[in-house]
Amino acid sequence: MVETGPVAFTSAGNPEPKKGVEAKFSLWFLAALALATGSVTIDKFTDENVADPALVALRNKVNATLVRELKFGARVNVKMTDGTEYKSSTKHPKGGPDDPMGFDELSLKFRNSARMALPEENVEPLLERICNLEQVHDIGELMALM
Repeated sequence: MVETGPVAFTSAGNPEPKKGVEAKFSLWFLAALALATGSVTIDKFTDENVADPALVALRNKVNATLVRELKFGARVNVKMTDGTEYKSSTKHPKGGPDDPMGFDELSLKFRNSARMALPEENVEPLLERICNLEQVHDIGELMALM
């Protein structure tokens, strides 16, 4: 069960995405993906994953509901076949001003995104230069890596 406030529910209210790009806007797919793979990263929003029978079956077990009182928060309750339950909740979305990402989380997100658009060998040098931007005297150094 996924309960979320109006912002997440209206922006991710597509229960049956057909394409990878639509999956970004589906609480049902996001929950299934997190359960099946342990993480939700941009590279996993593929047409293949959306059509994957195991993910579709798991997505169909997700019950997502709107709870207006949660505002920007969410509650999740996963019940296993043996009756074990796992629960979690948050009042604020990760990455927002009330729960900002740490450097390691932000770096991982950058790497995952950059690998989709840049040559693999450019990702780490680009991140290193961005982290030391005050030492970059010529923006061409960054542009050459993009």
